[in-house]
Amino acid sequence: MQITTLGTSHGDHTYCRFNSSTLFETGGRSYLVDSGEPVNGLMIRAGKPFAALRAVFVTHMHEDHVGGLPDLIKALVKYPTAGQRTEVYLPEAAAISALDQWLTAMHVAWPSPVVQVHVGKEGLVFDDGTLRVAAVPTGHMRAWQVPSFGYVLEAEGKRVVATGDLRGDFSDFPAAARETPSDLCLCEVTHYDPAKAVPVLMACPIRRMVFTHVHNPWHGADGEACLREILAPLPYPFAIAHDGDVFEV
Repeated sequence: MQITTLGTSHGDHTYCRFNSSTLFETGGRSYLVDSGEPVNGLMIRAGKPFAALRAVFVTHMHEDHVGGLPDLIKALVKYPTAGQRTEVYLPEAAAISALDQWLTAMHVAWPSPVVQVHVGKEGLVFDDGTLRVAAVPTGHMRAWQVPSFGYVLEAEGKRVVATGDLRGDFSDFPAAARETPSDLCLCEVTHYDPAKAVPVLMACPIRRMVFTHVHNPWHGADGEACLREILAPLPYPFAIAHDGDVFEV
């Protein structure tokens, strides 16, 4: 499985990072977790064909995680290939009607058999015989009383946990990563104090950690050096992701 962190910023674009989107590739197919802007352009620049994209899994309905979805759908619909179909999973039912209206307002040929939109739910949400994906709840959107998810992705005998955004007290770091061994964990590093998270992470059966959704204080060489010092006690390898980084699992 190959993982490309297309966009690695927090809620805003910065001078060196775009909004959140991560591409998983396995068995000649690709899958996105989150679709922050400008995911369409980042896929093109990385040479990732739209025809291979089988699914998009959105962690929560904040703009930095879903803002690029309409443009991505436009590209999928505008340049279809024979037999192409992409499944999109949104965490809120209300988001589907809003997306329908926005695509119609942009005069996209919508609805389209090329893209199907579903409401995600806790538990197994997707299995195409190549990749198996389960949604695990987080508390990031608790103040709005709407769902948010992390995802567990399994393929080629490998298991990856993508946390999505978390609460400030880190209490919702997924049990899927706390209790069950994972080959890699993609963890956001904006909404909590990493120093307070380290004791929790040290006890997790994680083989490798990649930190993404990177907060402003950790941008640039000095910021990264500071974050690396905080995270140094972790008993497994870790990386601070940048836009376009590639990880093999």
